[in-house]
Amino acid sequence: MSGAVGVFDSGIGGLTVASAIKKHLPNHKLIYFGDTLHLPYGDKSSENIQNYIKAISAFLFEHECQHLVVACNSASSVLPLVASLPSFGSVTNVIDPVVECVIQDKSLKRIGVIGTKRTIQSQVYQRQLIQGNPSLEVFELATPLLAPMIEEGFIHDSIAEKVIHEYLSELPDIDALILGCTHYPLIRREIDTYFGGKVKLFDAPNVVANTLKKLVETKQEGGSQDHFYVSDYTSSFEKTAQLFFGESIKLEKRILFNF
Repeated sequence: MSGAVGVFDSGIGGLTVASAIKKHLPNHKLIYFGDTLHLPYGDKSSENIQNYIKAISAFLFEHECQHLVVACNSASSVLPLVASLPSFGSVTNVIDPVVECVIQDKSLKRIGVIGTKRTIQSQVYQRQLIQGNPSLEVFELATPLLAPMIEEGFIHDSIAEKVIHEYLSELPDIDALILGCTHYPLIRREIDTYFGGKVKLFDAPNVVANTLKKLVETKQEGGSQDHFYVSDYTSSFEKTAQLFFGESIKLEKRILFNF
């Protein structure tokens, strides 16, 4: 299979995944949709998120994307409930590949998971981890302030450090932590510092990019310029996109929803 890769998230978090995909598949055109009008997805109902998924996936399919990456944990957690999607060559979420990586590491016993309210309420990580390895202990914690904090640019500062400390102090002793939101790799360094480098961290970007690389034709020649769409313009999105992809990004606002 070949063709453009469509990636979407509620905001800037999915850019961490998109950036990793571009490094692994540099010759594939990338089309990104940031649904900044509705961020964060973590406090939205399952029904609304399903509607967002349908509208965005249809948009990406119409723009000749043959591969879809749902670069949002909240959206990935309800993806199985979506009645139908366009006929993409492949659909990749950000939960299954990470769970598989954790299960493959037989040295791990106590796993922490942090994410949005929607992701944690779904218990998708706990369910899949224990199904894959019943001996695991899984401790899930909703951390709803982290994604909005990151969207507002509070990352490498004392505010981020304090919020991270307040949340992570609620977790028991663990030997691994899943960063169950694609925003969280942007504060991975601060999380690692909190644990003193003694807890193994798992996040989606490189894991998902490696998974996608196995599904697509990597010999494709370079195509058109990558394209970035948002449902509502935010300066933080543009700055973060430029940080990952350079000054040449083309950012367009596009409203897809009638609800």
